[in-house]
Amino acid sequence: MQTRTKVLNRLALARETSTIVKLNRMSAPYETLEGFVVAIGRKWVLVAPIASGGFFDGYAVIRVREIARVRFDRSFQRRFSETRPEWPVNPPPGRPMPDLDSTRGMLRSFLAKGVLCAIERRNKPDLMWVGVPDQLRRHWLYLLEVRSDATWHAGPLGYRLRTITLVRMGDQYLRALAAVAGLAPVEAGSSW
Repeated sequence: MQTRTKVLNRLALARETSTIVKLNRMSAPYETLEGFVVAIGRKWVLVAPIASGGFFDGYAVIRVREIARVRFDRSFQRRFSETRPEWPVNPPPGRPMPDLDSTRGMLRSFLAKGVLCAIERRNKPDLMWVGVPDQLRRHWLYLLEVRSDATWHAGPLGYRLRTITLVRMGDQYLRALAAVAGLAPVEAGSSW
């Protein structure tokens, strides 16, 4: 495990040089988040993940304290990424830079009404919760969730903000699931 200072220094270097990083996670040590560092805040890091070969695959935000190790990728993938229309790496199009200094701020600025997102939580490394944001309360995020068979749950389910370690949007899986599931059911209490 690298020190927090080393993690932050390596993230900053990767952002400045547009180098692909491989992020090892504390709560999921056998999983790696691979991509370009877009921005670094006090609590969260915005990453443009890549799929095999260097294809861009949506966006993710990961908690700084969740990052155990930062490694630099030395393969051909960066050179291929430079040929893609998404190059150079930027924040999600049509949206302001997410607030990466607080969890509430990140969720409010990163997530979009009616757009599927996926969250991962501390101590639940093999699980992912997928849905559209419904409400953001003081300590809770509520999602209208969709199951892996593309059917919607009846009502919103809540998750403590402090347990969220990773949030994804716009990747291939989420786009495919959204295409099959259709629009989320309308909730009367939604405040998003």
